[in-house]
Amino acid sequence: MDRHSFTKESYLLEHLKRGSTAAYEHLFTLYHKELCNYLSAITGNPKVAEDIAQQTFIKIWDNREKLQVEDNKLKRYLFKVAYNLFIDVQRKRKKEFKLLEKLKQEAYLDLTDVDTSLFEERLRKVEKEIDNLPEQCKKVFILSKREGLKYREISEQLQISIKTVEVHMAKAMKRLRAQLTSLL
Repeated sequence: MDRHSFTKESYLLEHLKRGSTAAYEHLFTLYHKELCNYLSAITGNPKVAEDIAQQTFIKIWDNREKLQVEDNKLKRYLFKVAYNLFIDVQRKRKKEFKLLEKLKQEAYLDLTDVDTSLFEERLRKVEKEIDNLPEQCKKVFILSKREGLKYREISEQLQISIKTVEVHMAKAMKRLRAQLTSLL
């Protein structure tokens, strides 16, 4: 069969519907490059454009027996199929992006939950160890670390020497360090 006999669109469609590979090759040769250029313009990516063009021709071939194309509207039909495939690709990407964002957010929240619970557990251990300090040592430590008092202010409030405050702080820090490093 001569390719020139496919110049009339209705003849080309008729043979395409019957499964003529020559008609399909003619259709491909006639519109592939132009379709790729069109798709490149709307996708901004020649590789994606080529993929969608291939999918378009495959879809035309797979559905050839059911093709309902008005006279002289084959090119428009082909480009419409390609555009719809492009929209499908965009929707799929958008869904994948939303899913990825959702998974990233869930992973982040899981991570912060784990970090928070771990932090809270460590904080409880520190509080417990502070409670286990000798009474005077505990008072000095709390006034220094929680209330932010200077050693001189602590010595005046508890009516002990600054040197005694230093000794209690050193004892508290040494004990807490020893106990907490084994727990954490």
